Amino acid sequence: MWWWVLIWVLLVVIAVAYLASRAWGLWGQVKELTAEVSRASETVSALQAETERLGDPVPAAEPAIFGDPRELRRERDATRASLKQQRRARQAARRPAWARHLD
Repeated sequence: MWWWVLIWVLLVVIAVAYLASRAWGLWGQVKELTAEVSRASETVSALQAETERLGDPVPAAEPAIFGDPRELRRERDATRASLKQQRRARQAARRPAWARHLD
């Protein structure tokens, strides 16, 4: 009958040892987590200080979809015309001297 008591005591000791090892591992993970959280909070506070130093952001421009279509069309045409002029000037500058226009 005493060997039943020995088996149960042995099982309880093994269970306590297993739970103690798991608790020790959990404690190590909790320490790592708190260290990481403190590093993250320091980073966040540094970023907040930097954003406060930079000031308020410039408000974004109104999207073109809400603009007057006629004005947007004129702006687009003017942009395309200036780009076409710039492209022609670049092409003319790359031409050999014998192929350039004499005006």
